[in-house]
Amino acid sequence: MKKRALICIAFLLALLVCSCALDNGENSKKSSTSFAMGAVVTQTVYGGDEEILNDAIKAIKALDMEISYRKDNSQLADLNKDKTLTPSEKVFELISQSVKLSEETRGKYDITVLKLVKLWGFDGDSPSLPSEEDINKALENTGYENIKIEGKTVSLTGGVEIDLSAAGKGEACEVAVNEYKKAGISGAVVTVGGSVGVYGSKNGEKFTIGIRNPFDTASLIGKIKTTDTFISTSGSYEKNFEKDGMVYHHLLDPDTGYPVFNNLISVTVVCDDGGLSDMLASAFFCMGIDNSIPLLEEYSAEVVFITTDKQIYITKGLADSFESTNKYTVITDENPAD
Repeated sequence: MKKRALICIAFLLALLVCSCALDNGENSKKSSTSFAMGAVVTQTVYGGDEEILNDAIKAIKALDMEISYRKDNSQLADLNKDKTLTPSEKVFELISQSVKLSEETRGKYDITVLKLVKLWGFDGDSPSLPSEEDINKALENTGYENIKIEGKTVSLTGGVEIDLSAAGKGEACEVAVNEYKKAGISGAVVTVGGSVGVYGSKNGEKFTIGIRNPFDTASLIGKIKTTDTFISTSGSYEKNFEKDGMVYHHLLDPDTGYPVFNNLISVTVVCDDGGLSDMLASAFFCMGIDNSIPLLEEYSAEVVFITTDKQIYITKGLADSFESTNKYTVITDENPAD
């Protein structure tokens, strides 16, 4: 791997969603479980009360009302319907950031694939294999180049519809963390689906986030000790179906209209921006390991790549914070993975 040292761990991982911190009688620990953004939301706060839990979930649900294409009269639903909108600052920021990442990934990250997602049925509970003809028709109505930004106004051309799901759960973690900061609590962990937000500390110590094994999601393969960051995972094991011996998953390649077929099963990104961590996880899954490394440096992000043959590659920046019961090998330019 070029430009960044990577760690290869020879048995697996995926991410996340469990704070494995042990209870040592910490003061004012409060927890809650809710549902928003189409996912389970868990919160654990230290030095706060029930009110901060309520404020955070309200902020998450308010974000969902802005960016969910499923909700009538949401800003995204209005944009997809009317094809032009001057959105809120938050929605504008997410769309602008998405277009920038689309340009930098040469379209491997693309929020205009909503018609493809609907065609495959991955927006519901019964996905199925579309015909090649239908996939090609849907591809005609995709392409980030059809998102036009003039001033603070966003317009859609070419029949495209946009979907911010690849940023939403990470962004939801960020709006929750913003509520924790405003409340002045000492620490918190929030999870929204496959994204985690970590703020402050627990009794002066970093939080421990469990790393999930994608081949056996009931088990953990490692832990990351961290604070004040966001962690998001995209994995082909999360939502898929089998047809004629072939497994099709929900991470679609904007170029082909079919699921991405490479040697990755999971990508986990760690960075200081919630929405971006989510976007990068999706982008890097589609791009593959080698093509992702330059962007990791640009965004000051760390990453865990997990391959279908149970190899794990972790950027060097995670080496001191990652714990595993399995042996691992440091991969550098002088000691490449292959």
